[in-house]
Amino acid sequence: MTSGGPTLPGAIPEAMAPPLPVEGPRPVPLPLAVGAMVLSAACWGLATVLAKDVLAVMPPFPLLAIQLTASVLFLWLAVAVTRAQVPPQPVAGRAAATGLLEPGLAYGLGVPGLALTSATNASIIGAVEPVLIVLVAWVLLGSRPDGRLVVAVLVATLGVALVSLTGLGKSGGGHVGGDALVLLGTLFAALYAVLSSRTVLHVAPLSLAALQQSAGLAAALVLLAASAGLQGLAPGPDAWWSGIADPRIVADPRVLAVAALSGVVQYALPFWFYLIGIRGLPVAVAGLFLTLIPVFGVGGAVLFLGEGFALLQALGAVLTIGALVTVARRTG
Repeated sequence: MTSGGPTLPGAIPEAMAPPLPVEGPRPVPLPLAVGAMVLSAACWGLATVLAKDVLAVMPPFPLLAIQLTASVLFLWLAVAVTRAQVPPQPVAGRAAATGLLEPGLAYGLGVPGLALTSATNASIIGAVEPVLIVLVAWVLLGSRPDGRLVVAVLVATLGVALVSLTGLGKSGGGHVGGDALVLLGTLFAALYAVLSSRTVLHVAPLSLAALQQSAGLAAALVLLAASAGLQGLAPGPDAWWSGIADPRIVADPRVLAVAALSGVVQYALPFWFYLIGIRGLPVAVAGLFLTLIPVFGVGGAVLFLGEGFALLQALGAVLTIGALVTVARRTG
């Protein structure tokens, strides 16, 4: 970054970040970066549908633990096969710490939220992340948005409200508590995106994904233990923190296989693709491709889960995605 030049939202100034050893200049070609971002959006959108299906028979936190275990095993196996460079300590520790935000806290809130709301709502609410990235960059980096970006934030908020509230009370519809958890999880995801934007320039994307998700798995296991304790204090199958699954369900090979597959599709592949993408694109520009998540998520929910999609929800989706495209264009 040149002295006196503009600071892109999501790009951490050198003076604010700890020194990291440079892995070496390996620029990602633009077509590869764009393709990686599209694939990451497709994986996240379709994985929401897959996870929603598994949540019908398994509580959120056991599912999250199984998903991340499968993802971490897949990523470290890929690191070994491709001989990706793993940074030494303490760089590896700093790189892994962002994994506590996502997938740790982001999905620690998002998966229980998905258990309560519809896959359609979760997909569209989660797509507000580019707007949140701009807001987080404003708070952390002082990158103040202009008036049009503020209007875009308000329009996106209205769109999310229409999507959430319209689906209440319908079969397979939304839930205010579930939508709130998904939105809070998306905020942690935006914070992760901002803090990861510089780290990925110095750590190989595959190794970074493996380190981050190892930390995320540790957070998921803590949440699983805590949720089991909460269920003991306030038992009930409808509690969003339900953490004790029927052993017969967990041991079912078919359920385990689908849960593990959803973990690879929802965590290993899209995070790997995303980190490749932001290595070749500014993080604010890369955020444009996250607006494709509801395209895949809503389409999959309607096709595979039979979820309905009301007219006002469609209007909310148009408002949200339109605002996100505006944000991406203004910050890119």
